[in-house]
Amino acid sequence: MPANRAVAAALAALGLALTATACDDAKDSTAAAAASSPASPSPTERVASMTGKRLLDKGREAYGKASSLRMTGFVVDEDSGRRTGVQLAADRKGQCQLKADVDGTGQFEILRTEGTTLFRPSTATLTAIRGAAVAERYRDRWFKIPAGSEYSSLGDLCDLAGLTAFGDPNGSWQALAGEPGTVAGRASMGVQLSSTEEGAFTAHLAAEGAMVPLRVEDGWGESAGKNMTLDFTDYDVPVVLPAVPAGSVVDGDLPAKGAV
Repeated sequence: MPANRAVAAALAALGLALTATACDDAKDSTAAAAASSPASPSPTERVASMTGKRLLDKGREAYGKASSLRMTGFVVDEDSGRRTGVQLAADRKGQCQLKADVDGTGQFEILRTEGTTLFRPSTATLTAIRGAAVAERYRDRWFKIPAGSEYSSLGDLCDLAGLTAFGDPNGSWQALAGEPGTVAGRASMGVQLSSTEEGAFTAHLAAEGAMVPLRVEDGWGESAGKNMTLDFTDYDVPVVLPAVPAGSVVDGDLPAKGAV
């Protein structure tokens, strides 16, 4: 399912950026400037003096302490070239709401709570994966996905603690301090990550307060963000899920293609 692959790719990049085993081959030139800075540098100046590995460690630590977050952005699937817009609100208890909009396919939504995963594809999405008859019969219905379903992995996309399972944290990575900037009005510091197996990514960490990730993009410099940009907000804000009417839930997997 293209939508599944696209969202998984987005979260894979997040996992890589936060859990990669970094090789700190070089200190950023800002370290030398920091040596001549005032005795009490500002928080942003202190962050700017950190090496890439130190920045990565601090970002990973801050992310791991967050009880919840909201993620919004997009990712382009390598195989199909389709762009998927993503909105995710999730907490460490496994509760989440995820909405995705896939170019040429449609939308789908996932709700997860207490280990139960509900999946609601739009009519366009259901038509694409199961045919028009199924789409008409199950319009606006939620499917309670059972274990063993081809869609059971959708629930994993809601697991903040499990994001580290995406990608290869034991790969050969380079991490270098990037450039200071701002993300949604917050002072930030970039970290450039690269791996021969996974490619290049840029993570932007908060330069003041907890050094949580504010944005993760594919690529570096002018090419960053062309195929993926994910923004992170609302750290530690409780996740409140919408109520789902019992009558709208199908207690079982999606029917076979063409079934009614």
